[in-house]
Amino acid sequence: MGRLGVIAFSKRGGKLAEKLMAGCRELGWETEGYLPAGYARAGMKPFGSLRDLTGQLFGRVDMLVFMGACGIAVRAVAPYIKSKLEDPGVVVIDECGTFAISLLSGHVGGANAFARLAARIVGAAPVITTATDRSGLFAADEWAARHCLRMMAPETVKEISARLLAGEQVGFFSTLPVSGELPAGLVWTEPGENKMTATASADCLRAGIVVSPGPLDDGGRFPVCCHLLPADLVVGMGCRKGKSFDDLQAFLYRTLQENGLTWERVGMLCSIREKAGEEGLVRLAKSLHVPFRTWSGAQLLQAEGTFAASDFVRGQMGVDNVCERSAALGSAGGEKLVEKQAYHGMTLAIYRRKIRLSF
Repeated sequence: MGRLGVIAFSKRGGKLAEKLMAGCRELGWETEGYLPAGYARAGMKPFGSLRDLTGQLFGRVDMLVFMGACGIAVRAVAPYIKSKLEDPGVVVIDECGTFAISLLSGHVGGANAFARLAARIVGAAPVITTATDRSGLFAADEWAARHCLRMMAPETVKEISARLLAGEQVGFFSTLPVSGELPAGLVWTEPGENKMTATASADCLRAGIVVSPGPLDDGGRFPVCCHLLPADLVVGMGCRKGKSFDDLQAFLYRTLQENGLTWERVGMLCSIREKAGEEGLVRLAKSLHVPFRTWSGAQLLQAEGTFAASDFVRGQMGVDNVCERSAALGSAGGEKLVEKQAYHGMTLAIYRRKIRLSF
């Protein structure tokens, strides 16, 4: 699922936070909760400065939840907001558990979906304010995030949404199979591998969405083209302690280039739990705008497949292979594209996970 950070401000809020975290852990979320010093509860860590804590969590978690007032949350996150592509989702739940409000990064960051999930867990009413959601229209950025698709030109999403809100038709074309009925406002422009009959010509549409794993040779088939590229590559990495970000990045980019792959297709970075705080790997994941997932040695041993075993790694980590096994788990048993590579105290493997597109 992802990493969840929850900040509460009172005993009542702490109790609600525990309920939320327990429900999320059952679904696979990694959770961490915080309360002011003096309001200690089991499973909740004390904090002093809200500003400092928010800054730390903003760069570490995928979803940040405040148990309190919206005003507190707004002031807390304001210094750290960068863009919808980088910011985590932010949700606010009042201490009475009445409303679960999607505050920031509703689509790409997943706050809208999480607000609905949190509402079910704590018994609140979800509050979603994004225009496409309120109008019941297709949201390209939310659909892209849900299907691990990278927006190659994020600014085009606003144009797509604006045209749908204005009642215009928007074209849709995919070189990958897509199941389900096309949402209202979208029209197929070419059958492609979907084996569906085209309902409109791209020439008569002013904007459209193209799903393709490679570059668009013609720059896109629409005057305004929203290119969604599958972020289907899962990179598993291991490294000697203290390995620099520059070395790790150069190793990854060189390996991608040598294998005809692009960094834009990387959707996840993985390793063993002992490397969860490895600065170089954490920075690498942030530079790629992807989650950094880690597993225990015992979990890595459960990965299915054929892996290059190393007695040295087994002696250090308790598992014979970190990079391939972690990538195998991260890709849910996907296809191995690049087997274990080793270079100057670093190891790397690349798997491709299967992305299933549907409406």
